[in-house]
Amino acid sequence: LFDSKKSHADLLSIAYREDGGDGRHGTVEVTWKLGGVLMLPWHPEVLPWTGKTTYHLDEEGLIYWHEEEWDISVFRAFVCTLFPGVRGWFEKLGSWGIIV
Repeated sequence: LFDSKKSHADLLSIAYREDGGDGRHGTVEVTWKLGGVLMLPWHPEVLPWTGKTTYHLDEEGLIYWHEEEWDISVFRAFVCTLFPGVRGWFEKLGSWGIIV
């Protein structure tokens, strides 16, 4: 999906919580940052964004469910990937206090 020569993925933190998760068998929380160029015909650049993935563990310590949070909306990520020229439009809306 990402061009490995023009993209990056950074691990910002990782933490294990022994009593976390629905089953109380623990969770692993990973915070990351990524961005770069997608390998699509028009090579759109995805500006860096951060996110958090929470992996829920079962009684055997295996991942049975994961959740993701991003600091941008899925809508914004999708639109900026398909139409890179609208990136400035989103920034302008943000300067007006409108969150998209």
